[in-house]
Amino acid sequence: MAYNIPNGSRVYVASKYDDEIKITEATNAEEAVLTVDDVGDIAKGDIVHVTSGWKKASGAFRVASVAESKITLEGVDTSDKNVFPAGGGTGTLKKVLSWEVMPQVMTLSTEGGEQQTQEVQFLEDEQAETIDTYKNGVVQVYTFAHDAKLPIRKLLTKLDDSKQVTAIRFFNKRAEEDRYYTASISFQRVPNTAINEVENVTARFSLKSEMQIYTNAS
Repeated sequence: MAYNIPNGSRVYVASKYDDEIKITEATNAEEAVLTVDDVGDIAKGDIVHVTSGWKKASGAFRVASVAESKITLEGVDTSDKNVFPAGGGTGTLKKVLSWEVMPQVMTLSTEGGEQQTQEVQFLEDEQAETIDTYKNGVVQVYTFAHDAKLPIRKLLTKLDDSKQVTAIRFFNKRAEEDRYYTASISFQRVPNTAINEVENVTARFSLKSEMQIYTNAS
């Protein structure tokens, strides 16, 4: 059992990708194995952005191993065929070539994810039952100091305008964890200005995949 604080952490946004590769097959296994047309220069430890016919197998993942036309995704359990129907995992992937850091983060928060419910009561019942329905979407919100010269500003503006889904990396230094997910980005590029306060802007990352957490990161 352990706990950590996020001091010293960094957040990164994927800034460059390699060419997209077609996934022709995906296995039902404790660690999914993808068959691809061409592995290219993908190697163990690389981060790949996967778009799969299995929604829960879409996201940003670390490569566990590469052998000929097979790529194994670290920690991606697709063994449950009720969630991952056999033959349904085809799609595409692309390797993340570079990341842009978001410096000078002032505040961060997570919104959404709350379980929604519906109550039902039948005539013969004295008390209603609560049924889980869906969960709200999750958004991570980052406020950081405004600097028009920062490369991250240009990248966030581009991603906001295009609404292209991209990979995000959060490195928690104290926990030694890498946390990856994919998201669309909304960027409030007009600086928030107040007397005697640091001017700041806000980026909202709307998660499009589950967050994948890898330990022993550095």
